[in-house]
Amino acid sequence: LVCHERAETPRGRSRARLFPPSRGMQPVLAFPAHRVAIRPAAPAARASDTAPAAASPASLANRRVLFVAKDRRAVPTPASRSPGSVRVRAAAAPVAAMSTLGATALQFTPLDALCGGMILGVATIAKLMLTGRLLGVSASVKRPAQGEFFSWDFAFLGGLLAAGAFHVATAGPLPAEPMVSVGRALLSGALVGAGSAMGNGCTSGHGICGNARFSPRSMAYTGVFMLVGFIAATAFDTAGALGIAPVSAVAATTIPPLAVLQTWFAFAAASVGAFVGLGALATSGKNASSSGGAYATDELSGGLVSGVQSELRPPWTPSVGPRKKLVNVAADAVVGFVFGTGLIISGMTRPVKVAGFLSALHPAWDPSLALVMGGALALCAPGFYFVQKYQRAPVCSLEFGFTSNSKLDARLMAGGALFGAGWGLGGICPGPSIVALAMVPSPSVAAWVAGMVLGMVVNKNLLSTRQQSSMSAASL
Repeated sequence: LVCHERAETPRGRSRARLFPPSRGMQPVLAFPAHRVAIRPAAPAARASDTAPAAASPASLANRRVLFVAKDRRAVPTPASRSPGSVRVRAAAAPVAAMSTLGATALQFTPLDALCGGMILGVATIAKLMLTGRLLGVSASVKRPAQGEFFSWDFAFLGGLLAAGAFHVATAGPLPAEPMVSVGRALLSGALVGAGSAMGNGCTSGHGICGNARFSPRSMAYTGVFMLVGFIAATAFDTAGALGIAPVSAVAATTIPPLAVLQTWFAFAAASVGAFVGLGALATSGKNASSSGGAYATDELSGGLVSGVQSELRPPWTPSVGPRKKLVNVAADAVVGFVFGTGLIISGMTRPVKVAGFLSALHPAWDPSLALVMGGALALCAPGFYFVQKYQRAPVCSLEFGFTSNSKLDARLMAGGALFGAGWGLGGICPGPSIVALAMVPSPSVAAWVAGMVLGMVVNKNLLSTRQQSSMSAASL
């Protein structure tokens, strides 16, 4: 949170300065939980400061306190407030507008991070219960990039894009977020793509799903990419590259209004209702198995709605019926939308927030990201335990996609290091980058996504070459 003040000197010249927030400021909400605070004018206000409510933007521009940016308009506050105080209603994130002043100031947003993380947890648990698959954004990108095409991957990625587009539709056109240069974004994306392909996961697959299951591989991978991310962001001054102002984010802690919190909880409740509805749709009626028998494959799904699994063991191999196949894909689309919305609320789609967390030695260090992960794990850890213990099979498929591999190998560690290096250089990871393509598209965001795909393709080609070389050597 930062404020911009313009004051006139005794000689009639204008002077602008940035200053941290203090008591008496007026917080104003934009979507989703981006706030601007404007310092009230001095008690001795000029005549122009008491302009009527119908004052034009031009007359407001002459006031002592001003925050001017594209798609924003200053509105005088009610008469009950101090004379000259101005409230700014922003159609987008003010931190992006602050980049026009040469600096981006961060604020610590604990409730935004926790609520956004919990929404991420809701989407992650729902995907596991409905489809049996672990949520991993990099995996949904890697499979098409490496020539493996599944409808649910495209549905999930489409849901992420829809979340970004919906944000724009409800908040209005957004100014571009501060982003690193195109070349640096391309390198960052390539490192993240190669690292996630080598380590088979990213901040969602390992960071949330794997850690929620207490997987040793995921814990090790997360520890490596966090450590390397801190080192890369500090060594290559990602905070400076993004223009983060050296103003304490913790000192500028902000709490969203109660109405905003109620909106977020209503969205989470509606998401749970949508997932329960999808489960009910999948288990209603009887879908015949592909073998032509009369056995209802719905009885093999159990779990989310009925909570009961039949003990019958048909002599043929059961399969999922057409209705479940449709719900299987639709569920991934809804999961993508909910997950993308959680990323937006938590601030993960903003590279400055991520870089603020990874730049631990910077004056503007922002611990919000830790609370995003904490909010997601607070739901996923008990949720995954419940699913593994009490749900015998997913609603829309026959088995869960859990793996039992606990080996810590050099490939996993190298993947974590590459991922962390790219994350620290750019301040963005696979999920937020997909959402940003629809929300705040820019050449740097497009370059980052292209680099990620390129890194995944190169990793596959190198792996294939090594395997072919090993087979040739073994045949000699």
